[in-house]
Amino acid sequence: MGILGWLRRMFRSRKHPRFFASKGTFVVVKRHTSHGKEMQKIQILDISEGGCAFIYNGTKKELEEAGFLSLMSGDEPQFDRVDYVTASDLPVPEKYNTSGWLRRRGVNFKWLGMFDRKRLQEFIAEHSIGRLS
Repeated sequence: MGILGWLRRMFRSRKHPRFFASKGTFVVVKRHTSHGKEMQKIQILDISEGGCAFIYNGTKKELEEAGFLSLMSGDEPQFDRVDYVTASDLPVPEKYNTSGWLRRRGVNFKWLGMFDRKRLQEFIAEHSIGRLS
């Protein structure tokens, strides 16, 4: 990230606070592969009412074709289908990514109704371990 990106982040406050997700909190994406559709469970890094971030193994194109994701805690689905828009999708730096396939994706959740927003707030409260500065 360049100096302009850093300055923009410093002076632009977030609409929703972000929280570190506890271990066992996942997004589930359905990817299209040469073998058909495959579900992939991925640990969430951080989450807010506006979206979440996670690290996945694959290409941007594979995940773009999914179109939606599910939120899980352990083996229990919490939200069956959350539509999203990708905010960022960057390769993980080489020193942490020996395979070259790891990417960090940040997504913004599309509109959630009042009932789903309340469920999401409860999900975050129950499955987070602290606020991200």
